[in-house]
Amino acid sequence: MTLREEIAEKKNALAELKERIENNDAEAIEMGVSLKAEIESKEAEMEQAEKKTALLDSIGEKTEIQEETKMTELEIFAQKANEMTDRKSGVSMHLKAATDVVTAPQIADVDRSVAPQSRRRAVADYFTNTQISGNAITYFRQGAYEGAPAVTAQGAKKPANSTSFEGVTLPLSKIAAYIKETDEILADAPFLASEVENSLVYQVGKVEDATVVSAIAGTSGIGAAEYNTSADETLADGVLQAILAIKGNSAYDAAVVLVNPADLYALMSAKDANKQYIGGGYFTGAYGNGNYAMPTTIWGVPVVADSGITSGEAIVAAREAVKIWKKGGIDVRLFEQNEDDAIYNRVTLVGEERLACAVVDLKGVYAVAAKE
Repeated sequence: MTLREEIAEKKNALAELKERIENNDAEAIEMGVSLKAEIESKEAEMEQAEKKTALLDSIGEKTEIQEETKMTELEIFAQKANEMTDRKSGVSMHLKAATDVVTAPQIADVDRSVAPQSRRRAVADYFTNTQISGNAITYFRQGAYEGAPAVTAQGAKKPANSTSFEGVTLPLSKIAAYIKETDEILADAPFLASEVENSLVYQVGKVEDATVVSAIAGTSGIGAAEYNTSADETLADGVLQAILAIKGNSAYDAAVVLVNPADLYALMSAKDANKQYIGGGYFTGAYGNGNYAMPTTIWGVPVVADSGITSGEAIVAAREAVKIWKKGGIDVRLFEQNEDDAIYNRVTLVGEERLACAVVDLKGVYAVAAKE
């Protein structure tokens, strides 16, 4: 479906809501606001695409410029930047995910193998990720089930089974940062790629982790019941209870356990009566059996340590119960004449992404608190 067809489809959908909006239907108004934002975004995207097509048609082949002028790579980059965009908007490079290898098509002969992919496991990877085109998202949070399926005799009335959904509108948040480097990196594409990958994109990704954890931890009423361990139970006992509760009370399985680094340390350093590490370590497994490996799971569920979780507590969540909406990926822009950069022979690299995160099914996320 083309952009023009998508815009027409959304305008038709908005027109169908007119009567409900005139009658002050709150749900229709929220849907209308969301559709209007999507239409404006699509129209801006179509206008940008038309400008891009016209611009590319007016630009000649790069190889011809190099052969005729014999300019350096830095001079070629500067000329291309002038042709493709004005000094204020910069040159844009778009990354779909924080782990993508960064490439700069405006710089000649980029060696993609030079910048290795980051091995950081993002918190967002454990949950459902969706792309959106608007500036806000209206999602529906699932409520409690009423009734339950049952064995039904032939000819007998089937049991009622229903649930409710609460509409919530959530605006996108922006995560951004910038770094400055000397303009020599323009002539050294591999260094530029590795600098963006290993510094700017990585740091934006770390803040993304904190944003997702904060959104989940800050949700009130998560879990059909928040588990508080008894005096003779540990935090690990509460985590196990939460894992089984998700299995029993929802349609999902637990996908991740979020704990404070101090609590993960306490679990890893726990010893038995013989002062042997229960989880094995620090050179071998328990009682010298096998090789030691850093634990990546607890009760078979992946564990992630994050300082955004309060010490003494943990959050157990299912993948489907948490959604993350992103508008594109991480966008990296290069500005070669920002502020006083020209005086100091340097450039500015700006990285940013827009996202929103929410718990959409309260039965799929449980909070655990250890009794002090």
